[in-house]
Amino acid sequence: MIELLQALPIFSSLKKKEIKFLAEIAREVEYPPSTILLHEGDSGNCLYVIIEGRLEILKSLGTTGEYVIGFRGPGEYLGEMYLFNPERVRTASVRSLTRVHLLEISTHDFEALLNRRPELEYSLACGITQRLLDTEMMLLRTIAEKDRKLAQALTRAKFPQQEEAYGPDNLKPYHALEEQDIRTETGIGTVPVRVLTFGNFQVFRGETRVPDKNWRARSPKLMLKALIARGASGVPKDLLIDDLWPQASPDSVEGQFKVALHRLRYALEPLMDKSRGSSYVILKDNLVSLRKDLCRTDLDEFLSLQKQGKRAEEAGDQGRAILCYRSAIEIYRGDFLAEDLYETWAELERYKLRTMYIDLLYRTAGLYEAQRRSKKAIEYYKMIIKTDPICEAAYQKLMLIYSNGGMRAEALRAYEDCRKVLEREIGVQPGRLTSSIYRKIIEVS
Repeated sequence: MIELLQALPIFSSLKKKEIKFLAEIAREVEYPPSTILLHEGDSGNCLYVIIEGRLEILKSLGTTGEYVIGFRGPGEYLGEMYLFNPERVRTASVRSLTRVHLLEISTHDFEALLNRRPELEYSLACGITQRLLDTEMMLLRTIAEKDRKLAQALTRAKFPQQEEAYGPDNLKPYHALEEQDIRTETGIGTVPVRVLTFGNFQVFRGETRVPDKNWRARSPKLMLKALIARGASGVPKDLLIDDLWPQASPDSVEGQFKVALHRLRYALEPLMDKSRGSSYVILKDNLVSLRKDLCRTDLDEFLSLQKQGKRAEEAGDQGRAILCYRSAIEIYRGDFLAEDLYETWAELERYKLRTMYIDLLYRTAGLYEAQRRSKKAIEYYKMIIKTDPICEAAYQKLMLIYSNGGMRAEALRAYEDCRKVLEREIGVQPGRLTSSIYRKIIEVS
C-alpha cells in the first residue's frame, strides 16, 4: 500500500510517516463497470483516489439533459469538491466506465491529514482550479458547437433547401420546431452510447444494453464493428461495403448498404426522427463516422491509456506508467471482436491489439522487476504465458526470477512447462537461451 500511495502524484509531497498514516486510514475498494459511485446533490463523506480503471464525471444524471464534463484515470482523484463546498454536497455524479480499483478516504480522516499538512489543501485547491478552467473551456466549446447546430436546424426549418423532397405540408416554421427536433439535431439530452469490443461485443445506451432484437440482422452490427475497427471517423463508404460484402462490387450492394446503415441507426436510436437523422452515425461526403462526443469505445480507452503509460515511462515516472498499463490491461477482457474470427479486417486489428496487450504485460512486469517486486512481475509474466503459451521469453524471465530468488524448484518447473508446451504445440525443443538458463540453474544447485 505504501509503495502504491507514493506513486500517486497527489501524495508525492508527503513524508514517509504521512504516507504511512494515509495507508492506515485509506480503504481499498473495487466496483464493476457502470456503477454510480457518487450522485450529484448527495452529502459528501469521502473522496477517492484512482488506482486502476476509468470513470466519467456527469451532470444532470438520469435526465434528458445529462452530459459528460470529464474523465478520470489512474493516479487522479475525485470527490474532493465537497471539501470546498459550504453545503458539503456533491457537485456532479461519477460513473465507472471499467472495473475500478480505488482508495476510499473518509472526510474525517482526510481532514485530519489536511490539518497535519496544510500545503496538501493548497495542492488540492490548485487542482480544482485547473479542473474548473478545463471544464469551463469544454463547456464553452460545447455551447458554441450546439449553437452552431441549433442555428442550422432553425435555418432548415424556416428556409428548407429541399422543399420538394419534404413537401410543403411537412415543413415546420422555426417557431413551431419541437423540442425533440432541436435535441436530435444538436445532441442536447441525447443518451451517450458505449461500445465494448474486447471479449464479448456489447453496446450500451446509457446504462441499458442494446438488446439483440434491435439489430434485426447481422449486417448492422457488423457495420458498427467494421466502422470501429477502421477508426470510427471518416471511414470511406466503399471500404465498409468491401468489408461487409467482399465478393460484390460497391454498385451492386448499394441498396444493402443503405438498409444496414438504416438498421444500425435505429438499433442505437429506436426513437430516431427520420427527418432529422441519426444522433450517433453520420454519413457525409461518402464518409461514415461515429460522433465522438456521444459514442465511446473501450478500444479508444485502451489506446489512450497505453499512450499515457508510455509517456510516463519515457519520463521516468514508473508509478504512473504502471497505473496506466494496469488499467489498459484491465480493459482487455478478451481478444478484439473475438466472435468475428474470419473477418479479415477484424483479424488484422485483433493481431495488432493482441501484440500491444502482450507488450503492455511485458512493460508492466519489467517495471515491477525494476522495483524489485518479484511477485507482481511473476504475475504478469504468467499472464503473458496464458495469452501466448509458446512465448519462450516469458518462461525465461520466470526461470531467472525464481532462480535469483532461491526458488529452484519453481525455476525448474517453469522450464519443464516450457518444454512440454513447445513440444506439444509446435513440435520443437526449448531454444539455446532457455536451455542455457536451465543448465546454469542445475549447475548452481
